[in-house]
Amino acid sequence: MASGTRNIRMLISQNCFALLADAMCDFSKKTAKFQSLRATVQHACSRASSMEIAREDLDGFLAQHPIDGQIKVWLEVGPEWLDDYNAVRRRIAQISGKPVKDKAVIPFIVHLTKPGHLI
Repeated sequence: MASGTRNIRMLISQNCFALLADAMCDFSKKTAKFQSLRATVQHACSRASSMEIAREDLDGFLAQHPIDGQIKVWLEVGPEWLDDYNAVRRRIAQISGKPVKDKAVIPFIVHLTKPGHLI
């Protein structure tokens, strides 16, 4: 188990913000309980850990969704799911062949788990 907490601060696009907000809404409806961004991303990470992720999935997402923007988002990744988040982040970096930023990883993970109704 990882120790500590990781605080992620990022500036994202309106497009990515809408994707994350829609995912929180969908997850809240599915669970019949209001869900936070943290709970939504944590759930998406646990689901994405067993998914096959292709380079085409990442490239297609990045082509359709501008990442950089002016909307401030803060996410606390706690010790109980830091290992899951870091594992998914490493897989995405390996698939892309270059380092990836949290502001791309987080919306991409949520995007991956939405179509299959895994979130």
